[in-house]
Amino acid sequence: MKMIVTEDYEEMSLVASHHVLGYITVPRRVNLAVTAGSTPKRMYEHLTAAVTGKAFYDRVHYYNFDEIPFRGQSREGVTISNLRQLFFTPAQIKEENIHKLTLDNAAQHDRQLEEAGGLDLMVLGLGADGHFCGNLPNTTRFHDQTVEVPIHGK
Repeated sequence: MKMIVTEDYEEMSLVASHHVLGYITVPRRVNLAVTAGSTPKRMYEHLTAAVTGKAFYDRVHYYNFDEIPFRGQSREGVTISNLRQLFFTPAQIKEENIHKLTLDNAAQHDRQLEEAGGLDLMVLGLGADGHFCGNLPNTTRFHDQTVEVPIHGK
């Protein structure tokens, strides 16, 4: 693993966007796992400026790998809704290149990823409590694949 230390959030966002562009600017299908949240927000703004309207990036397939469904509602979950707002819609990502994680497809998610060639890159954020993505303290183990984590709201 290589650790890159930057001066601030803006520089981190720019460096991260350059790394992502390095992975996705290849002449083959690329499977990129993405997440929402505050950490990658500015990175998505940089990526949007770089990929919008460029057919070359139609080979990139985006997978959301952590999701929070809206309780008792059939609409899209929190993460995919935020990804649409932060990146997919402004960057004009084609719907067929967006692979949503839902309660209906969670059991097949790992197999579908394997059949698609696996992940090439995963973008993670780090939460204030130390969680990254759906790996919440005391609910998942490091080697878990896709699992449903019960949500206990107030």
